Amino acid sequence: MRIFSKLDEMTGYVKELKEMLPDKEEYLQQLIRRRACEKTIEVAIESLIDVSAMIVSAERFGLPASEEGIFDILAEKMVISRDFSDTLKNLKGFRNVLIHRYPHVADDMVYYYLTNYLDDFHVFKSTIKSYLEKQENSC
Repeated sequence: MRIFSKLDEMTGYVKELKEMLPDKEEYLQQLIRRRACEKTIEVAIESLIDVSAMIVSAERFGLPASEEGIFDILAEKMVISRDFSDTLKNLKGFRNVLIHRYPHVADDMVYYYLTNYLDDFHVFKSTIKSYLEKQENSC
């Protein structure tokens, strides 16, 4: 199933990020490493968004009003919790900050996301896998 391969791709990016992520001082001093970490979390978040969109589409949950609406729909359909929906919206917003390179982006804030949100990708993967297994068993 394409969703499972996308989940594996996402966790692969997170694993790579954990391997390349230095301590904060080194992160702030090394531009190339900083950019590599930023790009890696960006593609991990994009994979998370893709999986969410695939589920909404496959389950025919309806069309979201916005990209963030995907997470609201998943919460409404009890695929994920409302709190976790908010966490995923934060990640999506962070991805937008990285993509658009807003001038007020502080490297400290980026490092905070890199060190405090990585476990959420694993929570997302296990939550989605559990949901899909339940759906498969109910058929």
